[in-house]
Amino acid sequence: MKLSSISVALVILSLCACATTSQPVVERLDPDTATTLTVINKPVELVGEGAPGPTGNPFAFIAPFETNRMGARALYLWMSAPSIQGANLQPQLICDSHVLTLSLLDSDISHIGLARAPYAPPVPWNMQWYFQLPKTSLDCLATAQSVSLETHGENGVPQRFTVEGKELIPLKEFGSH
Repeated sequence: MKLSSISVALVILSLCACATTSQPVVERLDPDTATTLTVINKPVELVGEGAPGPTGNPFAFIAPFETNRMGARALYLWMSAPSIQGANLQPQLICDSHVLTLSLLDSDISHIGLARAPYAPPVPWNMQWYFQLPKTSLDCLATAQSVSLETHGENGVPQRFTVEGKELIPLKEFGSH
């Protein structure tokens, strides 16, 4: 093999390696609304404390997303967690022991420029919520050491799900995109 053949092979290998590296934050276009959507590759998984909830599911999920409609950008937060269907209790997100103030959106997300959910539901029996995400709350999530989500199970009993350490890296990467 000649030196030039080796160089070409190395270039091809490096291009392939770059193509297979998954980006932590990705953009995609909603084809029905022409809204650009920025998301993390995979929602952050929080693990339940104590006994599993009413469905026996010990996991909850959170993930930020941003919409861009012709230059008008807006930040949102998607949550998925076990909760009693029909319960009128909103979940709470706790960032390093501080409860974040988040405005709940209705489940019809067409008014924010999306025809589909930004994230696929990880399990079909979890409830899903959408919130406006103030920049200060995103900053907290991006620098947090611990994030917890509190929902309400049977008889209104609080359930807590937590994530810490390196599992928070996707939030940090989204915050710095």
